[in-house]
Amino acid sequence: MIEQVEKPTPMRLKKEIKDRETFEKYERFHIKTEFAASRRKVPNPFYPRVKKIGLAKYLIKEILHYNIKLAKKEYRGALLSRPCIYGVFSGRFGGFKPQRELCTGCMRCVLEFPEFCRVDRNPEFRTLGDSYWLPEDPTRFSFSAVAIVNYEAETGKIPIKGMGYKGPFAGKGWDSIWTDMSEIVRPTRDGVHGREYISTLVDIGYKPKFISFENGQPSIKSRTVQATVPILFNYLPPNLNNDSIRKSIHSAAKKIGTFYIERPSNINFSEKKEFSTLYKNMIPLLTTRDRANLTTILEHAEIVSYSIEEHNELYSQIRSVNPNIPIIVRIPFKRGIATKLKTLLNDEIDGFHLFADYHGKEYNTTKNPSFIKDLLLETHKDLVDEGLRDEITIIASGGIILAEHVPKAIICGADVVAIDTAILVALQCRFDGPCRSPEEGKIKSDRFSPQWGAQRLTNLIASWHAQLIEILSAMGMRDVRRLRGDVGRAMFNEELEKEAFGEIEVRTGA
Repeated sequence: MIEQVEKPTPMRLKKEIKDRETFEKYERFHIKTEFAASRRKVPNPFYPRVKKIGLAKYLIKEILHYNIKLAKKEYRGALLSRPCIYGVFSGRFGGFKPQRELCTGCMRCVLEFPEFCRVDRNPEFRTLGDSYWLPEDPTRFSFSAVAIVNYEAETGKIPIKGMGYKGPFAGKGWDSIWTDMSEIVRPTRDGVHGREYISTLVDIGYKPKFISFENGQPSIKSRTVQATVPILFNYLPPNLNNDSIRKSIHSAAKKIGTFYIERPSNINFSEKKEFSTLYKNMIPLLTTRDRANLTTILEHAEIVSYSIEEHNELYSQIRSVNPNIPIIVRIPFKRGIATKLKTLLNDEIDGFHLFADYHGKEYNTTKNPSFIKDLLLETHKDLVDEGLRDEITIIASGGIILAEHVPKAIICGADVVAIDTAILVALQCRFDGPCRSPEEGKIKSDRFSPQWGAQRLTNLIASWHAQLIEILSAMGMRDVRRLRGDVGRAMFNEELEKEAFGEIEVRTGA
């Protein structure tokens, strides 16, 4: 029996062709990466040391053990390369003159021969960061945020390394949070290679709770702009900035589809037609000195920001020129800040940029400063209790230097994060002393190609975006906005310790 195939009609063919074209045009959001080699050699963070007398005794013992077998080349090679499988001790003088650049920090030598082997942090590595990037804690010496960020900025890939870690499973700050990724309870969506789309879009600005009606017609007074990722480039003061860094940030933000914060006075405008391009991905950080150009700025900027000290001087003027532009107020992050935020909300502020210092600590507080994690949890909970949290955007910055810190900050209550010193490390800028705050931080004078810098920052955010997708995937989430304030997706070391001693106070979030 011959099966008759229905001949497609012209209308059906036209529809199939249109559907195929639509499908072919569809493309997942993807940040294009290219290899951006380091412009200066990054020293190996690991510095293996061998006690020569201990090594000599071990070699003599091995010689007596193998005896005539050492006539074979493979036995001699194994003996002279001990105790490293990566060739650190395979040079002409073996372990008596280690080839330290080959060390991977696997710690096998220390585990097998603790009597005469140890691995320290390379002293040269300390010039690439300060105490927050390179902690002095000896139990965490194998952890190197500098090396991780350099790898991400160079390749755009996710760093995978977990061999030989000897430290604790919890620490201070962000290390006291474990993300809860139960793939059994919430099946994975296959991460960056998944079949279902996972959105990292975020809305910045004011989002009303209800739809208001005027003359029977809905009037939505939402003032928001969208960023492709919940990561912004924070403002860097002149002592931590230069033209190369500034141009790199601008180009990277444009490539990624996110925003960067900069003072308009630091931008050179050669022609007026360039304003729309420059302000497209820029959040102008306004001061009263910008009043003369305020109309031009507000014509082209999608969102503006200013410090809390400038609020009384700038708010009314901005609203009179452009009533629909989202306004973000920058406020130093301190305990009890929610009270001040509630007062400012009466002026219809669209969001707040709460910034801790570069080490993630409460700003300008010397006595027992709180970490940004605890400040976010407190502020988010206070605003939820008042029924105000869903209306505004909270941008958090300070102490966010690794990809894992982004979802952890969002879990604690942030909508968006802004990175600062991570920009400098990705661009291989050298710190000139401690860099705890914008006032005291300094970098050594340096110039480089803005194209190279833009690619390094693009690679960094691409890697962080991929890692964010992986975490959302393992949590069974399709939208990063659903993660905000969802403390049930994390475990807090402090609470687990209290639970172990029967002192747990159940935390609830929204």
